[in-house]
Amino acid sequence: MASEDDSKRKCFTFIWKLENASFCCWQSYSECIESPSFTVDEIHETNWKLGLYPSIERDNIGFWLQRQSDNKGVESVAIDCELAFLSSDDTALHAFKTKSEVIRKGNRTGSSEFVSRNEVFFARRSVYLPQDTLTVRCRMWKNADEMSKDVQCFARTRITVEKRSFLWNIGNFGTLKSHGKKTYEIKSHGNVKNFMSLELFLTGGLLCDETIRFRIIPDYQNIKMSTFRLSVVDASQNTVNCFQDEFCYRDPCGSKDFALFCTKRELLEKKNAYLPNDVLSLWCECSFCFGTIQGEIEKVDSDCIDVAKKKSDNHSVDTENEFSVPNCILIDNLKSMLNNTSLSDVKLKTKSQTYPAHTFILGARSPVFKSMFSSDMKEKINGCVEIEDLNDDTVLRLLRYIYSAEVEELEWVSANDLYEAADKYQVLDLKGICSSYLKSNLRVNNACEALVLADLHQDEDLKKFVQDFIVRHGKDIINSGEWEQLAETNLKLAYETMRLKFKE
Repeated sequence: MASEDDSKRKCFTFIWKLENASFCCWQSYSECIESPSFTVDEIHETNWKLGLYPSIERDNIGFWLQRQSDNKGVESVAIDCELAFLSSDDTALHAFKTKSEVIRKGNRTGSSEFVSRNEVFFARRSVYLPQDTLTVRCRMWKNADEMSKDVQCFARTRITVEKRSFLWNIGNFGTLKSHGKKTYEIKSHGNVKNFMSLELFLTGGLLCDETIRFRIIPDYQNIKMSTFRLSVVDASQNTVNCFQDEFCYRDPCGSKDFALFCTKRELLEKKNAYLPNDVLSLWCECSFCFGTIQGEIEKVDSDCIDVAKKKSDNHSVDTENEFSVPNCILIDNLKSMLNNTSLSDVKLKTKSQTYPAHTFILGARSPVFKSMFSSDMKEKINGCVEIEDLNDDTVLRLLRYIYSAEVEELEWVSANDLYEAADKYQVLDLKGICSSYLKSNLRVNNACEALVLADLHQDEDLKKFVQDFIVRHGKDIINSGEWEQLAETNLKLAYETMRLKFKE
């Protein structure tokens, strides 16, 4: 391993920023995103690249330093090396170090399990991806002797993303019948091809309330990945977020369904707030990635002052940043409010406990809570939300995430319970974290339970992942007691899953 003294040695530093990093998950298992190539003059003028393997098929992100095979340098070089992901203030969040590594032409050093995908894209996304930009650093030292000077090379790669936002007004909403459908076509800039279709339709009726559902259908086969966010616009022009997710298109014909946070009857009961003139207004924001990547070396600084050294040696502070408040302090202040009963204005009540909370924080983090507290519902009037279907541990975990964006260590049962809570209150980032945990910890003995959970919550992404797992582990699962129980209680779901094994 590289020693702490390496920070005092002169080195070559390569800083690489990957913009729109959350759109980098469409690659297959063996594909990578490469940095622009760079040359280290003092290490025999050797040429190098960095490579990231962020495929959604992996539990971890691979990160490698690759020596190119077409350079004219010596056959083998010995280096000390450090690979790291950086925060916005250049602090190393996760690092891999190696010492006396001998690298031949075409070979590489690094780790296929550098850091958990869940940590980067979900649990600590705001830390790793500020402004959706991943910053990585590679530092290289001569193994045998010293470099004559510090050199810093800066590069940038941008994953090309096209964005759309639009207002969809659906007139005469009250007259929309069960299984009636409204469609909005999202077109390209040139208005030639459709990127995606958004459908609104009603299900149910007769014996139960009609559910307002949406279906997202990708129409353009070259889309690699997209994000989608839909909000209801009320009469005061405020938005209530009702759905947010991202999609990787392994199958260009795949679609995704989701439901609005209330039924048609409930929406009509609040028509003054949500249906002025019988018009349902929806604000949609979406982004599309087609796999186009553009990269370039921005600049090379020789005889530079290393940023990390400058921060440790120089105790002066820029006036412009002198009074900035670290994010950790703000988060700690919010977390402290969880226990501050004197300022709370609402209570969450389980079967055995009562938790004081704040309507403005709950409403800002959950569209379901926002809807409760924005209208004359009993929760707003009584200042109490009855949550008898969730246990105390789950409610406390939910509140801690709402107030701090932090997730305590999960186990299978707690992840299941928290997933259900996050889905119920539409805390979508937390739902994504729980879903990622369930995928990473899927086993033969819990796959049936995960399948039922995904189907119950109409999570097509998780459902497809679990079904693929079941198909791959066919006999082990089909012959299990868990599968027998599934077949007895949910024959349709078991049959649908088994069909996939024989589908061409």
